[in-house]
Amino acid sequence: MKNFVFILLIFQCLNFQATSQNIKMKGIMLDAITNAPIEFVNIGILNKNKGTITNINGVFTLMLLEKFQKDSLTISHINYHTIKTPIKNDNNLTIFLKPKTNKLEEVVISNKKKKYRKTGVKSYNPLLWLGAISKDNDIIENAQRIHIPDKTVKVKYVNMYLRRGFKSDSSFIRINFYKNVDNAPGDKIIFENIIQKKQIKPGWIKVDLTKNNIYIEEDFFIGVEFIPDFNKQLEVYLGCILTKGKGYIRRHSQGKWDKLQGASTINVEIEY
Repeated sequence: MKNFVFILLIFQCLNFQATSQNIKMKGIMLDAITNAPIEFVNIGILNKNKGTITNINGVFTLMLLEKFQKDSLTISHINYHTIKTPIKNDNNLTIFLKPKTNKLEEVVISNKKKKYRKTGVKSYNPLLWLGAISKDNDIIENAQRIHIPDKTVKVKYVNMYLRRGFKSDSSFIRINFYKNVDNAPGDKIIFENIIQKKQIKPGWIKVDLTKNNIYIEEDFFIGVEFIPDFNKQLEVYLGCILTKGKGYIRRHSQGKWDKLQGASTINVEIEY
């Protein structure tokens, strides 16, 4: 009995030490001009694979180990200027983000007969899949290199294949465009917050971008994020293949990109 009590006391002490090493940051992201909450802001420690995302009300909670105390959080959103903030215990943070003023480039429309092409990864291995949605209120982003003709193209649709094994549900999907830098995702090149709520079910999912008027003139990476539901856990599995494609994945906001051995099943439909 004495041994049991002694072991229990040690366990409680260790548990106290483990919890006391945690830093909790909780707060809200607001637009610096309108004071409106900003949804789906990426928050994390740059390239250290620890982060989160704000919910639809702009609220976030992030638990960090004490070893990250000397780091800073990078906070980014495509429509706002990126900022950094110190890491500290605070349960009542209010962080204001300054909106960007994005200048639209002029696009010349040709009267020539249009061509259409589907490019990217169009096949999948039924025995392989990638987890595509985070279970800890963070993001998982899959990116696929897209090769286009040597001319300006309009991106009309983004397609992705979701494998069997999960129940149908709904989720917000965010689409990002990245510069191709040595066959890896670089900086973002389309400064528009492209988010659509879709019914998520096994099979092909199509995101319609025809009204976004996205024109690109060189190879790029297309990134796909499934935004987690903060009230319940969702499961989404993205198809993939080993034999082709230039695929990357990152499993945290502001996290580093990891090269896939193959590629995720993501393609785009273009017009030129």
